Amino acid sequence: MVEDVVKTLKVRIKKEVLTTRKKERLRRITGRDTRIIEKYVRIIHHNRRKICAKTKKGKIRVHRGKLDELTLTTSKVKEEERRKTVPHDLKKMFPYCSHNEFQECRDIAVQLYEQGYRPNNTRPPIKRVRKQLINAKRFVLVHLPKEKNNTLTRWWVGIRDSLDTWRRNTPYHQKLWLPLEMSTFHQKELKKGRIKSLELRYKRSTHEWWVYFQLKVIPPPSFYLTSQGDNSSSLPPAVLGIDLGISIPAAGVLLTPKKKLTSEEIKFWYTKQWNKVNHRYKLKLSRLQRKAALNDQSGKKHQIYRFLGLLRRRYKNVKRAYIYQFVNDIVQTIETYAQVYDLFVVVGYPKHIREEKGKRKSTHKFRRKLHQWNFSLVLALLRRALILRGFEPHQILTIEERGTSSHCTRCGRKVIRPVRGLVHCSSCNYTFHSDLTGAMNIARKFLGALFRPQGNTITDYLTGHKFGLTHFTVCRGLSHWLQPH
Repeated sequence: MVEDVVKTLKVRIKKEVLTTRKKERLRRITGRDTRIIEKYVRIIHHNRRKICAKTKKGKIRVHRGKLDELTLTTSKVKEEERRKTVPHDLKKMFPYCSHNEFQECRDIAVQLYEQGYRPNNTRPPIKRVRKQLINAKRFVLVHLPKEKNNTLTRWWVGIRDSLDTWRRNTPYHQKLWLPLEMSTFHQKELKKGRIKSLELRYKRSTHEWWVYFQLKVIPPPSFYLTSQGDNSSSLPPAVLGIDLGISIPAAGVLLTPKKKLTSEEIKFWYTKQWNKVNHRYKLKLSRLQRKAALNDQSGKKHQIYRFLGLLRRRYKNVKRAYIYQFVNDIVQTIETYAQVYDLFVVVGYPKHIREEKGKRKSTHKFRRKLHQWNFSLVLALLRRALILRGFEPHQILTIEERGTSSHCTRCGRKVIRPVRGLVHCSSCNYTFHSDLTGAMNIARKFLGALFRPQGNTITDYLTGHKFGLTHFTVCRGLSHWLQPH
């Protein structure tokens, strides 16, 4: 069964086509919902002992049903189930809001509270518009052909306008129609999935409104991805072990039914020009931080911190773009391997690397290189890209990589590092690249869990999903890689 993926599609609202009345109503709707969300967060925080509970992992979960009993009255139910009075009646505080809109604001507030957002009474609230989440039943996306539309806008989205419903005393809500700047790319992306919901966001820097469509995409099974639990694949099995590094971002080794490695089965992935770009941004940031510290008492401090914030956001965007390109290079290599082999991708998860490489065990230069990488983001993007291309969840695994770079790939004994980047085994006198050693041992660790199991399942460290050993019966032809070479 192929896993569903949720994609986000960003479309701009044409503010040059919007009338003054529509702009005002859009501002009122989003401002009202922002105030409702803030009110919900305060109610959750003050009644946290009644409606909040902790999971086994220590995370906070809010009970939505108990929250509704504190905030929303009910009238269209049975007499014995009606709630005529509640401690915090939001319908009296905000009469120009429907019941469904209250529930959507509640879901956003619950999500914010579970992520760690807390109300602060010591400072005035920040005047900003929060994202407005609208479910699929509350909006209509319409494409008007040229024959039926005299304007230049072909795509319109209609959201519920409940501001006048209470005043007009009617159960039917009006629609607020917003023009969209839909390109050919957006139209192709909309055909790939089903629209689950949309979000309205306001960008202060450009004074523009944006619509974020959330698409539920079911990727079609590719012709070369045929591995199933019933061993129906006709391609030979293979395991690709990937080791995420610091100086070299990633190294991969492909273990095939052949007993020897070739140059085509060894791969390094680099981020082109990333070191130069990263060094340039780090120098700019350090200069501005030093300048802000020297001008702490003068009037230029606010302006310097403003430029510092802009530079940090720009550096974050550039860094994310390089990570996306880096993941795309890995995916292209995996696609070429998947056309020849029944492929399983196993990636090492460097979970405790920042704890092990503390201040006493590494240099400042090494720690700076370490903290510039976001390993969780790389793993999440890689998994999402492969699932969109038809890989099944059990074909993309993340295992713990601790100790994989410190054992010989030939005899399995502990090795030493005479030079950074190389490992040398004193027992069998074998020297190999350290990142390739880690990648090969990651793949062998996965095979060891199959042929020498300690249970009936294999756990993915990134998602926590457990897969039965019957999904990996096609890997029986790779057992010779566990023997000393």
